Amino acid sequence: MKIKNRVGLAFSLVLLSASIATAQPKPTDLPNPTISTQQQDQLEKLQQEKEIRDRVQSEVDRAFGHSTTLLNILLIVLTFLPILAAAGVWLLRRSVVSELVTETKQQLETEVKTQLEKEVAAEVKKQTEDFKQELEILKSDFLGQLSQLNNLFLDAQNQKELILQQLSGLTPSPSLTQDYVHPEIQQKIQELTTQLEILKAGNTHLFFTANDYLKQGDALFFEGRYEDSLACYEQVIQREPNSFLAWINHGWALRRLGRYPKALLSYQKAIAIQSDNYIAWFGCGNSLRKLQRHDEAIASYERALELQPEFHWAWCHKARCHALKNDRDLAIESLTQAIKLRGDQHRELAKNNSDFDLIRADERFKKILAG
Repeated sequence: MKIKNRVGLAFSLVLLSASIATAQPKPTDLPNPTISTQQQDQLEKLQQEKEIRDRVQSEVDRAFGHSTTLLNILLIVLTFLPILAAAGVWLLRRSVVSELVTETKQQLETEVKTQLEKEVAAEVKKQTEDFKQELEILKSDFLGQLSQLNNLFLDAQNQKELILQQLSGLTPSPSLTQDYVHPEIQQKIQELTTQLEILKAGNTHLFFTANDYLKQGDALFFEGRYEDSLACYEQVIQREPNSFLAWINHGWALRRLGRYPKALLSYQKAIAIQSDNYIAWFGCGNSLRKLQRHDEAIASYERALELQPEFHWAWCHKARCHALKNDRDLAIESLTQAIKLRGDQHRELAKNNSDFDLIRADERFKKILAG
């Protein structure tokens, strides 16, 4: 609207300039008369009008130039408008396509995920069923094998019980191994201990009680396998620290191995558990005798005889201690009592044992040996 007003104003100014130019007097060749005051006024007026026309012309030119610039800008805008519109359409299309792609991708991912979940669930279910079947088969096989192993274990356990029962009936106490045992019994004990060791080697999980180890230890002691018997007695002591028989037999095994100080400790431990047992005092006396502590040994033998007056081995070993001290009267008295209880056995021992050398020249000793 402003552009139209300015164009109209410019067009009016152009017409005004043209009418003024037409109204101007044409120059003549007449000589220039003297200019009067009125003419000067007219001339000034004309000059003013000319200035006005020049200003109007200048404004028209400026307005026209501005209008031309605006028209050029409008033409440029109109020229680039299709390009901008096309770019906008392209961007809009790209946005729509991108959104469609995103939505389609999400939909496809959801469908694929759902399908995969169904397939995975079906596969898991199938594998679970297969695993259950395999587990049932394995369970059945395991139970069968377990039953077989249990039967084998029970058989081995029963064999062990039978062997130990037989050994218990045949094997003498370690404290009485000085007494005679028939060779057939010795052979049978050796066969049974061999069977027991083979059974243990083939059945590592075979269960042994403290009493089982005690019986096996006694049999090994009787065979002269003192280290092995010592290990069995220690197994008993680990399970039953206050086992009197384990400690006393432990002492006998140590004594046979020549470990007299440790043997003495074992006998003392047995006495602490059961002080009224004559075998423990007897063993204690034997260890003290080997350590050449004769007075203490005699005291232990006397305590054993208080508990069991007819224990002939205590009388015999007490006589040996007295003989080593050259106490002839006491030695002959104790030896006489031993021979009275078990004649030939102690008479033969006294004949050959060097402990009696100091009293061997005594006539009473000779008379005892002569019977």
